[in-house]
Amino acid sequence: MYRGYVLAAATVVDGCIDWSVDLKEYHVLAGEPVRVKCALFYSYIRTNYTMATNAKLRLIWYKNKGDAEEPIIFSGHRLSKEDDSIWFRSAEMEDNGFYTCVLRNSTYCMKVSMSMTVEESDEGKCFSSKIRHLEKAEITHSKMINCPDIEDYLAPYKQPQMTWYKECERVEWRSSISVNTTNIWIPEVEEGDGGNYTCELQYGSRLVRRTTQLKVTALQTTQPPKVLFPPERQDTVIEITPGMPLSLDCKAFFGYSGENRRPIIYWMKGEKFVEELAGHIKESEVRILREHLGEKEVQLSLTFDAVEEADLANYTCYVENHIGRRKSNSQFTKTDDNMYRLELAGGLGVILLLLGVLTALYKCYNLEIMLCYRRHFGSDETEDDNKEYDAYLSYTKVDLDCLGSRASSDEETFALEILPDVLEKHYGYKLFIPDRDLIPSSTYIEDLARSVEQSRRLIIVLTPEFVAKRGWSIFQIETRLHSMLVTGEIKVIMIECADLKNVINYQEVEALKHTIKALSIIKWRGPKSNELSSKFWKQVVYEMPAKRRETLSRRQVMDSGEQGLFGDLQTTVSTIAMTTTSASLAPPNESRHGHHQVALATEIPDYNQMTLPLGGGHTATAAQMRHFCRSYEFQLPPQPSSLSPPLPPPSTVQFSTLGPGGRHVYCNIPMTLLNGQGFRAVHWGTRGASEQYAWEETRTPPEQHLRTTNQQRTKL
Repeated sequence: MYRGYVLAAATVVDGCIDWSVDLKEYHVLAGEPVRVKCALFYSYIRTNYTMATNAKLRLIWYKNKGDAEEPIIFSGHRLSKEDDSIWFRSAEMEDNGFYTCVLRNSTYCMKVSMSMTVEESDEGKCFSSKIRHLEKAEITHSKMINCPDIEDYLAPYKQPQMTWYKECERVEWRSSISVNTTNIWIPEVEEGDGGNYTCELQYGSRLVRRTTQLKVTALQTTQPPKVLFPPERQDTVIEITPGMPLSLDCKAFFGYSGENRRPIIYWMKGEKFVEELAGHIKESEVRILREHLGEKEVQLSLTFDAVEEADLANYTCYVENHIGRRKSNSQFTKTDDNMYRLELAGGLGVILLLLGVLTALYKCYNLEIMLCYRRHFGSDETEDDNKEYDAYLSYTKVDLDCLGSRASSDEETFALEILPDVLEKHYGYKLFIPDRDLIPSSTYIEDLARSVEQSRRLIIVLTPEFVAKRGWSIFQIETRLHSMLVTGEIKVIMIECADLKNVINYQEVEALKHTIKALSIIKWRGPKSNELSSKFWKQVVYEMPAKRRETLSRRQVMDSGEQGLFGDLQTTVSTIAMTTTSASLAPPNESRHGHHQVALATEIPDYNQMTLPLGGGHTATAAQMRHFCRSYEFQLPPQPSSLSPPLPPPSTVQFSTLGPGGRHVYCNIPMTLLNGQGFRAVHWGTRGASEQYAWEETRTPPEQHLRTTNQQRTKL
C-alpha cells in the first residue's frame, strides 16, 4: 500500500548521491507482514540487484533515528534481508519510520529512503481509517474495486485464498454484483453501495488485509448552480432603516462538479466587489447548509454593521461553476419611520401585556402551580430520611384551669381539633402531638427533644392564650431544641391565629422569629380558613414535606387520628379491658393468682357522660375531651349476672373498651393526665398469660411516675 510524495532532486553528501525520500510510502496494520523494497533498483539506476552484486556493489540498510542513520541488524526471526528488500514478518508500532538503502563500493555511492507507517485497527473494526484507499463512483455507473498492493504476497501459478468483507462483515451480495478473487465488480452503483470494502488474503500463517473506501457521488452536473434566495429572474425589494445593522443571505444549490471543485458564490454592489466597498460592509464565510452525494446547498451572508444612506443601491448575488453563472438581485429602499415605530410600539405592547397577564396568573395561582408541579414531578421528601413523623405540633394541650369553666374558642377548636384532623385524615400526614403521643422514658425534656428530632417539620400554632402563656419557651430553654431552630436543622411553620400585636409576650415571639433560620409564617383568618378549598390549607400543604399521596381506606381514615406512639397504648388498654371481660365470665376459683387480687367490673361506664377529676377541684366531661375519645357500635354478647365480681374500690376509675348499649370506646388519654396530674396504672392481677390494669386517681408528682418498670412502659 502506498501514497504519492513529490520526488526531490538528488544531492551529493560526503561523496554519496542522496535521492531523499521516495514517492512510494508503505502502510501496514500492526501484526501483518510487509516487504520494503529498495527503490534504487526500480526508479533510479538501470540495473537490478543481481547485476549490482556482480559489479561488487554492496547493499546496506539503515534506519533513520532523528538526523542519524543506524545500521540495521537483521535477526532473521521477525526482520530479515532478502535480496533487495527487507521483510517484516510481523510489523509492530516501533517499526514506524524511514528506512534507507545505500548501494556502494569504494568509488561509487547512491542512496534513497522509504517511509513506512504502522497503524493499529480502529476500535471494533478490521481496518484503520488512516490507511484506507479511496475510490469514487457516480451513482448508476459501474465500478471495479480491486484489492491493492498484494503482489508481494501472491505465489506464482497458485490461486490466492481471498475473502471480501463490507464494514468488516460477511454480506450477501446482490445478484448483479460479481465477487472475484482479487476484485468486486458493481455494474450499476447504488447509494447504499458506499462504504468500506476489505479484502483478506491468507499468507502463510499471517493475514494481509487491504481496505478501500468507496464514496458514491451524484452524477456530474451539466447545469450551472441555481440561486435559491433571493429568487432568480425577479428583483427583491428590501426595506432598511439607516443606522440599523442588517444581514442579507444568499442561498444556492450546486450540483456535483468533482471532488476538487469548490462552490463559487459572491456578492457585488453594481460593478464593485465587496472588497472594494466601505469597511462596514463585509462578506461572511461560505457555509454548507446541506450535502448529499456531493451536491451542496450553501449560504453566503452580506452584513452591514450599520446601514447608511449611501448603501441604498442594487446588490447582486452571483453563483457559478465550470458550466456557467447565475445571479439574483436585491434592491434596498428606505423604510417609513412612522410605520416602523408603530410596529415596534405594537410589538412591545403585546409583549408587556403578555408579561402582565402571566405575572397576574402567577401571583393569583402560584401555590396551585407549585403544588401541581410538586405532585407530578417532585420527589418524595420522606424517603430514606430516617424520620418517623411529618410534623411536630406544638400547641395541642389540655388547659386544666379553663377546660371545665368555658367552651373552647375558635382558635382553640382550630388548634385542638381541626388542624390535626385535616392534616392527618384528609392529607395523610403523620403528626406528633405531645399530649397524645408522648410516652415518657426518661425526663420530659429529653423525650420532647427526641420527638422533635424524629419530625420533619415543627408546627407552632400561635393563639392568644398560647402566646400569653409562652407555650414556645421550651424551644428557647432546651439547648438541643434551640440549636435545631438556629441552625435550620428543622423547618418551622408558624400559624398565627389572630392579631397578636396587643397580646402580652408577643414581642418575644417577634424576637423568636429572628432566631429561626428556616421559618414560614401562615395566617389563619378565622373559621373561613377552615374550608378545605381555602388558600390557608394550600399554604400549609406547600410548607409540609412533599410526599406521594396514598389512598386511605375508610377504616384507615377513621383511625388515622389515633396513630403514632400512643396507638400502642390504645392496643394495650383494649387488650386489658377485653381480658377483664373474659375473666368476668370465668369460674370463681380462677379469679385469683399468686398474691394479686383481680378487680373486675360489672358495669361499663359511658364515656360520653362520664366526669373526670382533673385535680384542683376541677372536673371535665367527655364532651370537653372529644378530641381524645371516639367510639363505634358493636354487638355485645350477654353476660350472666351471677358471674359478675364486685366493683373495684371507689378511688379507682377503670377504662374499658366495652361501652353500654354495644359501643366500643377507645381513648387517647393525655399523658399529662396519666403521669402525675390525673391517674396512674394499678396492677390488679393475672389470669393465664394476661395481666389486668386499672387507672387509679392519684396525686403523685410526675417525677415519681417516670420510674415505671420496663414491663409497664412496654404495655403502655
